[in-house]
Amino acid sequence: MIEDFQHVCITCRDIETSIRFYKALGLVVTEPVRELDEEGIGRAFQLPGSHILVAHLAPPAATGNMFIDLVQWVAPPSTGEAYPALDHVGINRLAFRVSKIDETVASLQGRGIAFLTEDAQSFGPIRTIVTTDPDGVFIQLLEWL
Repeated sequence: MIEDFQHVCITCRDIETSIRFYKALGLVVTEPVRELDEEGIGRAFQLPGSHILVAHLAPPAATGNMFIDLVQWVAPPSTGEAYPALDHVGINRLAFRVSKIDETVASLQGRGIAFLTEDAQSFGPIRTIVTTDPDGVFIQLLEWL
């Protein structure tokens, strides 16, 4: 029986570049980069001979067990592109709840993070804005009104 959420896995091309991006968003590394090349990885994910680099990140004030499992496939190498648009079938974005979205956006823009729109958009009970990580994964910031 399912008990709780565990993690969201994001595959990246360069783990150090992605760590810098997620740290700029305000996440902290909860488990530093480590290499895994155990046979069980290849069997579990049907990718024989797998060798990965993995790190875990989470918001500094996280209240649950959820974290980002950031993975760079060394063998076979990370390939492909992230979803081209948000209407693509499948898990298509990672959302973070923020307070004071305008201040958050200004701070992140000061760190070199660009967004899809100039400012946060309002609909229903939220204000939201979207960016992408270095590999094109959609990252949504939202503030509940």
